[in-house]
Amino acid sequence: MFGGLDRFLDQWRANDTNPDALDRLMQEQLLPSEYKLLSVQGRSQWVELALSVVDTVPDVIAETPVKPPRSPATSGAPLPFDRPITALRSVTTRVPPPLRRLGIETVRDLVYHFPRRHNEITTIAELAVDEERTIVATMWEARAVRLGRSMQATEAVVGDETGNIRVVWYNQRYLARRLKPGGRYVLSGRVTARQGRRVLESPDYEEAHPGDDLEALAGTGRLFPVYPLSEGIIQQTMRRIIREALGRSVAGAEGAVPGDILERNGLLPLSRALWQAHYPDGWGGYNAARYRLAFEELFLIQLGVLSHKRTADFGVHAPQLEPPPGVMDAFLGALPFKLTDAQHLVLGEVLRDMAGSGRPMSRLLQGEVGSGKTVVALAALLVAATCSYQGAIMAPTEVLAEQHFLTVRRLLAGLARPRAKEYLVSVDLDPFPRPITIGLLLGNMTAARKREVHGLLAEGALDVVIGTHALVQEQVSIPRLGLAIADEQHRFGVAQRAALRQRGTAAVSPHLLVMSATPIPRTLALTLYGDLDLSTINELPPGRGKVRTKRVNPAQRTAVYDFVRKEVTAGRQAFVIYPLIDESEAINARAAVKERDRLATEVFPDLAVGLLHGRMNMREKQGSMEDFRLGQLDILVSTPVVEVGIDVPNATVMLIEGADRFGLSQLHQFRGRVGRGEHASYCILVAESPSDEAVER
Repeated sequence: MFGGLDRFLDQWRANDTNPDALDRLMQEQLLPSEYKLLSVQGRSQWVELALSVVDTVPDVIAETPVKPPRSPATSGAPLPFDRPITALRSVTTRVPPPLRRLGIETVRDLVYHFPRRHNEITTIAELAVDEERTIVATMWEARAVRLGRSMQATEAVVGDETGNIRVVWYNQRYLARRLKPGGRYVLSGRVTARQGRRVLESPDYEEAHPGDDLEALAGTGRLFPVYPLSEGIIQQTMRRIIREALGRSVAGAEGAVPGDILERNGLLPLSRALWQAHYPDGWGGYNAARYRLAFEELFLIQLGVLSHKRTADFGVHAPQLEPPPGVMDAFLGALPFKLTDAQHLVLGEVLRDMAGSGRPMSRLLQGEVGSGKTVVALAALLVAATCSYQGAIMAPTEVLAEQHFLTVRRLLAGLARPRAKEYLVSVDLDPFPRPITIGLLLGNMTAARKREVHGLLAEGALDVVIGTHALVQEQVSIPRLGLAIADEQHRFGVAQRAALRQRGTAAVSPHLLVMSATPIPRTLALTLYGDLDLSTINELPPGRGKVRTKRVNPAQRTAVYDFVRKEVTAGRQAFVIYPLIDESEAINARAAVKERDRLATEVFPDLAVGLLHGRMNMREKQGSMEDFRLGQLDILVSTPVVEVGIDVPNATVMLIEGADRFGLSQLHQFRGRVGRGEHASYCILVAESPSDEAVER
């Protein structure tokens, strides 16, 4: 008698959804049998009054996952997350290989294969030129056409209740036979203007079947998932498979976050969050789902690191490393500069940990590029050596490891003994009675050199070793390892840190110091690195100039070159960074070798332009860097080998070509190569056609 309202109330009463509100309705006599006889205005007033009574209903309804209508793909018996993807009806024999290339083996993997973006489903009337949108429309007609003399295409007209629009697929005449007149299609693409009329050009498409979620989303403003794919699978197939996985598995999904924490933080239940991550009601629902899933991920990470911190050092003994009197004074006095107050403070924290009660130090050293973390690390390594223990520092790449070795050699130049081998250096550190030997170990070294370094380490004759992942290989033995250091911590995991520590003996656990120049908020650092104590160098050496950063278009290169010339004329120097050494057919990016020749002959023929890249041997690299440091080069063209270890206070320009091909950490490091003197400095970023993500970076 209520036109559907009565059935809703009956179901409400049967499910006991919110009995208090239902009782209030009855008490207010808001269930009149003559409701159907009320005027439109009377019904409107009834609804407003009823809603004021049951204002608690939305909170209850929100607990029920909102998902697209059930379709044949989502029917079937419930499936546990750990079942293989072949248990799904929609997974045919051709589907598993491309899914496995995406790392998808189980139902859980499918459910957690989130869209790379969502398109908003709109109406044809709302389509705007130069925007990428999705519509659900009826195919009125489709035909093969010829555009111009040689271009062949399929042209179609589609429509919804708000209007029609022309669609064109270039060089795809076969679609005229495939597209069904009268069929319903989901079309996603960019709208252009042709002769004053809107045209949807070469959109992705898939057929929308009656009753499925795509048809149900038409005209609702809901968001439409677009998934990462692999060769051999299309969006339509991926969407169908994931819909089935969601429909058959997430209803009983239980997350790791306890219920009281969910309630206290206002978080969605896991089942609803998973649906909303794929098929959100809107951007609010999507953001709530993303927050819920991110919370659980970080929650598990934090539990893991806190558990590791509680158990890792239980019953483990570490050496008590306290330097002989006068050793630190000799080292600090030999440096070409004085430590900042922040460096002194952090060095004191590190040395106290190492000389403590025998508990292994586990400390994260964080500091801005150029703040002097390497000096603190070197001091700690020398302390270990003067206590008859060995030290090791692991960098994520061979380039960075090599630059660390050259930096250490430069810092200790006043104490160094000459050695014939470029990968070894010895220093005299009074009053320590014998020379301290420092070596380099890289994967690309010759077999003979690696055997020599391995032998020196195993014998205890090499006090400090600097290297890459080569340090954690099984054949490497560092029997008296007292201090292990990992640089660029964000590039290493807990397992790699543990592997470095295990290079020593089982009887003694070395101290661990990890370093990072990537700015990490304190709260995030405590979450991600909860097993580590935190030290921060929060000041730069005095006299540093400000670095201004600017992104420019490739068309502005001439103006940029003029600016570089102006700085050189004023007595300054410049870096020019390229992502490649030589040109590549596979990568559309400028390369250092060719560009150095062009800059030296065509752009700056009157200036001294040098070259530095990773394939040069160590002596050639050192020569180029020394020439630049001494001012014999005006411009240094380089690949990312200058990411660390270059300190030229006179350099004021960092020009980065192909900036979109570098990560945030690398860009941060490059910028840190300038601004090291008193002069204002500049970081200029150039990219040919950067993505939105690259622009944001």
